Amino acid sequence: MRAYIVLFLLTLGSQAWAQERIISNEEISFTLGIAELEVSTYPTNQDLDFLNYVDHYPSQLDFILIKLGYRFDLYSKISTDIKLVMLDDIIPDNYDVSAYYNLNPWLGLGLGSMLSKNWISNFEEYQIQALPEYYLVNDNLKQFNTYELGFYISPKLRPIRSKYFSLQVSCDLGMSSFSQHRVSFLHKKQFSNEKVRYQYQTHTHYQPYIQPKMDIRIHAFSIKEASFGFLFNSTYYHSNRSINYTRTTTTWTSENPIAEHIQAPKHTYARLEVNMGMCITW
Repeated sequence: MRAYIVLFLLTLGSQAWAQERIISNEEISFTLGIAELEVSTYPTNQDLDFLNYVDHYPSQLDFILIKLGYRFDLYSKISTDIKLVMLDDIIPDNYDVSAYYNLNPWLGLGLGSMLSKNWISNFEEYQIQALPEYYLVNDNLKQFNTYELGFYISPKLRPIRSKYFSLQVSCDLGMSSFSQHRVSFLHKKQFSNEKVRYQYQTHTHYQPYIQPKMDIRIHAFSIKEASFGFLFNSTYYHSNRSINYTRTTTTWTSENPIAEHIQAPKHTYARLEVNMGMCITW
């Protein structure tokens, strides 16, 4: 009897699936692109400013991007877009995930999250300039990866959508923060036994940003139900950002440390990305 019930339920399920597929318009994509980062800098003052050391070589190309994408529609009303992003180190630790509710065929409203990696390097230069009478006990180059975690809402417009060509533009309006990090420097005074340790603990601080996006798809050919095409997309990220931190200074011994909360100035922080590749839709 149970076998007949199970068979009956499976038959009903297959009929319901035939009437309306839960997942449709699936697409996988592969793109290769570049990203150019532009961060304003300020003259060195009495406090370390980490964002002065993000775009350390402004004359060089900042990032090469590899993006793996998967898109699909749910019940024809919700469009989901998942992008896994790799930089020069070929580590898949960046992403951009969003889901849009389609109000009509050309307008939608979505929510999303993104994670983006940056390198902050060579900031030991500040310590060397700030304490000329001291030398670094460990003079290796300092670098850490900082991850920017963001959440956003995004209106989406699809003014052109046909079998052979489609254009989609959207604009992410979000809040994001750099991840927390702790770094330290140990200095020793020249011709003396006096030592000073500086320890920096960065803070989580969510700040607003805006990021317009554009996607273009061009149909090339079809094989049965699969459609092959070219994909072009670009994004422009803009924000005014700062990395605030607590600086703890200990002199000679670890007793009686002095802790200071530093509010760093805001920098213009912009990133332009351009990508192109292939997509397969079915």
